[in-house]
Amino acid sequence: MDKPTVVISACLNGFFNRYNGGTVSDDNVNALKPGFQLITVCPEVEIGLGIPRKTVSLFKLGDRLEVIQRETGLNVTQKLVEYSEKTINNLPEVDGFILKAKSPSCGVKSAKVFGNLEATKILGKDDGILPATVRRLRPYLPLIDEGRLNNRELRWEFLAKVYLHFLFRQSSQDIKSLIDFQARAKYLFMSISQKDLKILGRILARHQKGNLEQTVADYRQGFYQLLSRPVRKSNLLNALNHMFGYVSPRLSPAEKQHFLRLLDQYRSGQTDFVTIIEFLRAYGYRFNLPYLLDQYLLTLG
Repeated sequence: MDKPTVVISACLNGFFNRYNGGTVSDDNVNALKPGFQLITVCPEVEIGLGIPRKTVSLFKLGDRLEVIQRETGLNVTQKLVEYSEKTINNLPEVDGFILKAKSPSCGVKSAKVFGNLEATKILGKDDGILPATVRRLRPYLPLIDEGRLNNRELRWEFLAKVYLHFLFRQSSQDIKSLIDFQARAKYLFMSISQKDLKILGRILARHQKGNLEQTVADYRQGFYQLLSRPVRKSNLLNALNHMFGYVSPRLSPAEKQHFLRLLDQYRSGQTDFVTIIEFLRAYGYRFNLPYLLDQYLLTLG
């Protein structure tokens, strides 16, 4: 298998599964699809709501989030939860999810939550039932919807984590591959959690011949813990500064000053980190620095 496996909402993959019988053609999603093995899901159709169907919405009633078809009063929360749990538990190894924005079944932090059954009081936005279940059962797997793909940083982080998970699955067959994976992931790991980076390094350092299964099990646990954390600006700045140290001696004073100014602009929210990563990649090519160019922080996402 040479591609990551990603679960995708059916309506983002050409199926006419929307509540109104329509589909969705999204440029960002369409650009990504050729790079993945795709598994298609549609919770609402697969629990029997049909096409077309009356819309369902998320309601916060007491302490619980409920999915209700307001026009009929039909509550489908339990069916959606059971479907989501069964689907996730029966999936083969997957590396991430691309789901439909704003959907009460699939939206990733984008589904409106109503505080009353008249749907006149909006409390905010939250996960739909499927992504909420993924976070509960597989918290290390990256999730995104097509709305969040419009954000360059969120898209980059999603893709980086999808490929990290995929590459780990490929690298856990022997200790040499796992050590190489750790070396190439160093600065990407650092951008997420320096503490977890050190823990993973110690797991590999204490590996003993003939004990690969235990080493992989321990490493997987630590890796999943790391993958469940977001990329933090302070951690990413630290990683970018470390990588800049490899090219800094080769740059003119003006070039150094420009790069450091970019870091300050990222720190203050005036630019995104994807721009800075492109600068580092260009320096790697310019000065022929294989160690830098092999780093997943520059090649994934």
